[in-house]
Amino acid sequence: MKNVRRGGLAERAYDHVKQMLVAGEMPENDWFPIDEIAKTLGTSRQPVMDALRRLSIEGFVEIVPQVGCRPHRPQLDEIRDFFRLFAEGEGLIAELAAKRADPEAVLAMRLVSAQIGALATQGGEAGNKGDLYRKFNRQLHAEMRKAARSQVLAEIVESLGDRSDFFIACFKDEVFTPNLHVAHAEHEQIIDAIAVGNAREARAAMKRHISATEKRLEAIL
Repeated sequence: MKNVRRGGLAERAYDHVKQMLVAGEMPENDWFPIDEIAKTLGTSRQPVMDALRRLSIEGFVEIVPQVGCRPHRPQLDEIRDFFRLFAEGEGLIAELAAKRADPEAVLAMRLVSAQIGALATQGGEAGNKGDLYRKFNRQLHAEMRKAARSQVLAEIVESLGDRSDFFIACFKDEVFTPNLHVAHAEHEQIIDAIAVGNAREARAAMKRHISATEKRLEAIL
């Protein structure tokens, strides 16, 4: 029973720390305040350490023996390799969505995309716009995965989406906030192809979108 409880606490700590990472809430190159996180979650240090070890295996954090744990700092080749893989996964999602999406699924995509379009035209602080874009972007890609009707592929690509958000978060609001109009236009091209059942163009448009994200990261680096 004790192990089951510890496992549950570690899962909660894992979700909490991972959310910090994908939302960019950790200062760059800062060490994780383990005691503070444990206090926030109302746990001991051990579940937090278990969560950090798991995130280290997944490539989100680095553990320095006798020192502490900090967010992983991605290198250029790592980013390039990852986004090549991510583009293939998301491209296949878009292709299947074009073959399998019904009108209701397309409408769901249109509604989320409209929110991104509205966000691109309104004022406000860059940080808030970045947070909202990340939320809407995840919703839109989730709708596409749902339309693809492939549970196993959706689970794999969703996990890759977490890594993508983390890489983007490493550069705060420099990736999408200045390019919301462009990102919105890219999404619209994908949805248009899905709506008419053009699987080849849906896949190509999605791969262009993911590749453009990688290029933005490269430009910052």
